[in-house]
Amino acid sequence: MRRAEGQRGYIFLETLAAGLALLALSACFFLFAHSLKAQLADSCRQRAVFLARTQFAAAQAEAARGTLRQGDYPWQGKEEDLQEPGTVFAVQTSVDGRERSGEENVYQVRVQVKWQGKITEGQLELERDVVNHG
Repeated sequence: MRRAEGQRGYIFLETLAAGLALLALSACFFLFAHSLKAQLADSCRQRAVFLARTQFAAAQAEAARGTLRQGDYPWQGKEEDLQEPGTVFAVQTSVDGRERSGEENVYQVRVQVKWQGKITEGQLELERDVVNHG
């Protein structure tokens, strides 16, 4: 079979261009999968902050009633808030009483939220001072 003069190396260039296109496409898929994982992790962190704020609000309400005591407290919200499709959350809350500049009704509330899912896992720990103004 005879080739025309202008077709020398044409198949090699086509193969090289197709290979580069496939390489670029696989990089796009990798970045897309990585962004989905990052989005899921961010969603879990947002849920963890919501759960911690729920615990802080419950502690502040108990402090306002004068019933907040030192020790560990169970989850104060709805049980369905601890589950998201594919992810389970666990909340631990501890309250420490302390005196600060002569105030006796100041409590340090520490909330730790852990999550475990199919794709991501992590934890978040937040602290806040709660004061009984009564």
